[in-house]
Amino acid sequence: MLKGFFQKSYKKYLPFLLVFFYPWICLSIVGFFEIPFFKNYLKEIIGFGLLSIILFSILILAKNRMKWLRLFFMFLLSFLVFVKLSFHHHYSVKLSSSAWFVILETHSSEALSFLNNYFDVYTIILLVIALLPCVVLAFSKVFKTKCYKLFDSITSFKTNVALCVLILVSSIGICIKFNKENFLLMSLSSYKEYQIVKKQFETELAQKTSEHLKVISSIEEPQTYVVVIGESTSSWHMQLYGYERETNPRLSEIKDELFVFDSVIAPNVHTVLALEKILTFSDYKTPNKNDNASIIQLANQAGFTTYWISSQRPIGIHESVAATIARASDKRVYTNTEDYNYQILDNSLLPELDVILNDEHKKRVIFVHLIGTHIPYDKRYTKSFDYFNDENINSKFKNEKVIKIVNAYDNATRYNDHIVRSIIEKVKAKQTISYVTYLSDHGDEVYDTKDFLGHNEYHATRPMYEVPFIVWFSDLYKNKIGNYNNRAIVQRPYILEDFIYSFSEISQIQFKGFDERKSIFNPNFTKKTRWIKKNIDYDNR
Repeated sequence: MLKGFFQKSYKKYLPFLLVFFYPWICLSIVGFFEIPFFKNYLKEIIGFGLLSIILFSILILAKNRMKWLRLFFMFLLSFLVFVKLSFHHHYSVKLSSSAWFVILETHSSEALSFLNNYFDVYTIILLVIALLPCVVLAFSKVFKTKCYKLFDSITSFKTNVALCVLILVSSIGICIKFNKENFLLMSLSSYKEYQIVKKQFETELAQKTSEHLKVISSIEEPQTYVVVIGESTSSWHMQLYGYERETNPRLSEIKDELFVFDSVIAPNVHTVLALEKILTFSDYKTPNKNDNASIIQLANQAGFTTYWISSQRPIGIHESVAATIARASDKRVYTNTEDYNYQILDNSLLPELDVILNDEHKKRVIFVHLIGTHIPYDKRYTKSFDYFNDENINSKFKNEKVIKIVNAYDNATRYNDHIVRSIIEKVKAKQTISYVTYLSDHGDEVYDTKDFLGHNEYHATRPMYEVPFIVWFSDLYKNKIGNYNNRAIVQRPYILEDFIYSFSEISQIQFKGFDERKSIFNPNFTKKTRWIKKNIDYDNR
């Protein structure tokens, strides 16, 4: 049937065939060393082979008259191989829907910071190797001329039918058996799933109230409650948690006034996934739950005036999850419109906090979303906080680059300490029933346990999960509401996906469905398995 293809002169067309299927050959060879588990490796090879066959068959049917179609197909296959192999190299897993969700919620500057750390020497070499056939096809006269004759020689009706059947069978195979290995199908599916979640957020969580919430009671006295949400700040680099450097001099001065919870973890190590759980009723077992509601909606329905002030940009490629949830608040202020690679400082939030504390509303909850210690660290503090600049860092991966980065992170943490203490002092000055609680969405690995900078869910380390959780109560709060005299509660193992229950308890909000076992302040708090990633018990991994 393909007699024309196997004419005795076929050998002179073999180079083009090798070039076209080079990405598949590259995946087969390099993937053998990069893709864990032989079954996964085999599925990747078969799935990619079927895609290569489909594209090659399309070229034959089109008689290859469009030279740019050849180049496009070659570039597409080479790019897919690079993405697959580089992702396996960095994370030992294939690109998943969760990864796409994070990518779609990522600001352009965050993406640049990620790519800066992603492209190591190996990845660049891999990129060059993967794109090699595109260069050959684009600039080689041999492949530009002789490949036409290859396709012209295959013209029979039977051949065309056979190719159509081959395309159909390969497509069915991909859709039924290898859809998770097909980057294009997985991306499309992930994007559709992302749009469904975004629509749910916009139609439910962005509204002032939720039909899924039934608030029973809330005290009516003047109250000021502040929830400070940090960014990328790990308890591993905080003096309050035993870090050897003085990164918390100001908070340490009032340590006796603080509840410093020492066994708290974030539910995820990416902002999008973490805040979606911290700020709503979603948790490990029921992510993106249908009957969801947010902490802001809870405060609204309890009669509080709610505020959201942030030094993070509200939009990326798509509106971020945090910004969507924040739309439920009564008033919103964003102090930053700059790219994250510019200097962005959290002190821009302090004047906005002053305005709110002096307005006419007496029963309020203020959410303060910090830029915190977000990469690049040296853009998160002023010159006066350039305190650590020596080589005395606690890392076994010491070199000039590591020393510079660790010093910058510690300086950013020290500046963050100044911001949180300043917020406490401003609230304290009002002498009302009040509290300030500070937590971070996740931490960063800063060469603490491995030669790595930043955070990712696939190779998540303890510094990425273990975050500060600190609460300050005013004297009037302790006299009228409760003093929480049992200081042993700070040792309770806790995961911040249950934060909404702790928030409701200290805010004196009673609602239908409140689970006292999930509030870290409640006498009936019950330790639970802290699930992370895919069925991993954080405390027994």
